[in-house]
Amino acid sequence: MDFDYDEEISWLLDTLTRQIPLGAAMGLSIERLDDHGLVLDLPLAPNVNDKGTAFGGALSSALILAGWSLPRLILRREGRAADLVIGRCELRFLSPIDEGFKAVAHWPDRAQIDAFLTRLDERGKAAFVMSPEVLADGKVAASLSARYAALVKSDV
Repeated sequence: MDFDYDEEISWLLDTLTRQIPLGAAMGLSIERLDDHGLVLDLPLAPNVNDKGTAFGGALSSALILAGWSLPRLILRREGRAADLVIGRCELRFLSPIDEGFKAVAHWPDRAQIDAFLTRLDERGKAAFVMSPEVLADGKVAASLSARYAALVKSDV
């Protein structure tokens, strides 16, 4: 399928920085959205801790937002009115970061997407496990394994 990635970048950036103001405070921008996935770019300055390295809370927020973005785009593309929330996650901090960093997420494969949509249609809820990573200086500095749950919006 072909998607208008420029339009999706505009929509997603608005979502991640205006509807979720934390993204704007973090200086988040979208470096890339394409058939491979998503790359969020974040500067160090608004995400720094008292040691001059990236704050763990900023890293976890960047990872959570990157992992949330792709299932959210899938719901949007498929015209599904559902809320998407993080249900659980496990974070790993592998090395300190003393520069700007990138949060990278890859698309689930088509079989996972189809199973997710089928569960959502049949049960009104479904989940994805996403595993985004933070890269700094081209190396994985933090990783996340997270379960994102979609819940069909009720008309009540």
